[in-house]
Amino acid sequence: MNKTQLVELTRVNLRYANPQVTDRARRKGKSGKALTRALVNQYLLSGVLFLVIYGMTMFLIDFSQMPGFFTYYVALFSILAFSQGISVIYNVFFESQDLPAYLPLPFRQSMIFTAKILVVVLTVTPFVFPMLVVFLLTGWRAGIFLPLAIVLAILLFLLVLATVFAICCLIVFGLTRTKFFKEHKKVVTSLLLGISMTIAIVGIVFMNGQSSDTQTGQIDRHPIAILLPLFHIVSNPFSMSGMLSFVGLIALFLVLMLAIKVLILPKFYEQLTDSTTAKGTGRKKHKANQNLGQLLTSYNTQLLKEPNLIMQVLSNSLLMPVIFIVTFAIGGSMNLSHLDSRFIGVVFLAGIALTWMTINQTSFISNLISLDQENFNFVQSLPISMSKYMKQKFFVGFIVQTVLNGAIALLGGIVFRLPLLFILSLLTGSLLGSYLLCLRFFARDYRFISLNWTSISQLFNRGAGNVGLVITMLGSIFGSLICLVLYGFAAMYLPFWPLNLGVLAIIVVVTFLWIRHYQKNFWNHFE
Repeated sequence: MNKTQLVELTRVNLRYANPQVTDRARRKGKSGKALTRALVNQYLLSGVLFLVIYGMTMFLIDFSQMPGFFTYYVALFSILAFSQGISVIYNVFFESQDLPAYLPLPFRQSMIFTAKILVVVLTVTPFVFPMLVVFLLTGWRAGIFLPLAIVLAILLFLLVLATVFAICCLIVFGLTRTKFFKEHKKVVTSLLLGISMTIAIVGIVFMNGQSSDTQTGQIDRHPIAILLPLFHIVSNPFSMSGMLSFVGLIALFLVLMLAIKVLILPKFYEQLTDSTTAKGTGRKKHKANQNLGQLLTSYNTQLLKEPNLIMQVLSNSLLMPVIFIVTFAIGGSMNLSHLDSRFIGVVFLAGIALTWMTINQTSFISNLISLDQENFNFVQSLPISMSKYMKQKFFVGFIVQTVLNGAIALLGGIVFRLPLLFILSLLTGSLLGSYLLCLRFFARDYRFISLNWTSISQLFNRGAGNVGLVITMLGSIFGSLICLVLYGFAAMYLPFWPLNLGVLAIIVVVTFLWIRHYQKNFWNHFE
């Protein structure tokens, strides 16, 4: 394989995957290798942020004596890598629509495949860097020579990720090669969404439902048997079990690589070409006697029904925050059925905080304008009110986000056994938060509007890119926790009515100023 060609192909795919970040770096005068470093640094900074946040909590756990927690964290981040890997691989290979640009060039199929996979790795790996911390801390606490522990942790981290991505490739390319995919592309894409999301959710629920055990004076979880060989590799690499486990992992990886070489690469071009001509689910039915509002609602609803969009949004906007919260949650069930009524305001604020964790630049509302593509310019040329068009579009996005956030809030209320009045307070806070955040990110979509995108991930990377997404997510989580803790302590020691009326007054003022700001700086432009 020509390494120079591979490097150049990877650079091209990296620029293509982040057009907004690429343009911003170019405006700063970066080009060539400097531009590539700037793009890679975006992903590395995201990984560093996750390493710092998780590292602080993991440093307190002696994984070498707690195989249960070791396998739990490895499984958690493997699930995250798997769910993200499936969606990103499908998006990069089958939705990028850049194959015609490669056909006349003298590149081997294996080289193009490898370059795209490297971009997938760069996209997903930063969010699972904490797994590397687990491997390193386990080896270090087990008394292994530190330089050897570092090398072993990095090697094992790369092997595990490569194995996960290989499985993802076989699943995605296997399903998209079927005759059923060629006739029902959207159905198969939805199936990929279902596979990744189901495995992620079921896996997390199953792991958190496992009971605890006591070992070495500390509370440990029951180990996940299939991942115990990894524990033997990092905790005792020179033992018989450690060496056999390492050899077994390498053998599994080589078998998967052979399967990719034999089953995928020979028909790589042909499969990608066939996917571009794959049919949808059928002809859309025409509905007669619809007014303009109904037509616009139907049109915007259809924009959100694209399975790949749903897969990307749910995995980026909802799944990752849930996984992040789960890792910091206290084990066991929490019964809040007897929560004192003085905390009803705290629950309302928790509903608002929930929306800060679930609505971001990867949400439906945050991309609804750009999903129009060339249709947006066409609509502007029609004799219809752009104000009405934009408000109808916002209404559809707001309803979708409200339903999603309301469902999560309702589920949380039931799981934590909140009284009915508290559940209503949580739902009300979620409704208010959804409206305010929808205003913000709908206006953001227009500010960073992109109508010539070819991949959904290009829309997600607008603005501050992955770094901005990570900082926003971490900031919203920790900021919300700080506010809720302070409000909770205040509710315990301060009089009920003065405190809650004061907080309510602050919320009303902030809401008024928030709405007024977007009315003046956004909606008035369409009047």
